[in-house]
Amino acid sequence: MSASANEALVLQAIEAIWNRGDLDAADALFAPVYLNHYGLITDLVSGPEAIKISAAIYRLAFPGLHVSVDEIRTVEGTVVVRWTASATLSRSSTTTTAQEVLTGITRSRIAAGKIIETWTEWDRVGVLRTLGIPTE
Repeated sequence: MSASANEALVLQAIEAIWNRGDLDAADALFAPVYLNHYGLITDLVSGPEAIKISAAIYRLAFPGLHVSVDEIRTVEGTVVVRWTASATLSRSSTTTTAQEVLTGITRSRIAAGKIIETWTEWDRVGVLRTLGIPTE
């Protein structure tokens, strides 16, 4: 596949799965051997099920989750996306809500028209703190 086709595949995954919550789209976009490196359930589950579980957890924790693509390019056959995720969270200790923003970079390796591996870098500790989960 061309670089532009690979980029379109990754954009489709972001829009369908992360933004619309269409978890079943993972079956068409991710290879049966897909591995998620550095994710919430890193290497515990493989294949499309890994992305379905990850997306479901994040969408539950962050209602209204929306991922915006800030930059996308193909570098040495790998699609690299710089992204910003946002969601409105209710604070459990108060009645207020807050707009939370997280930035990150995801590298996706694609073969035979499917995403087969991803590596994502983001502020994991910051997200856990936002959710009220102790990090020490």
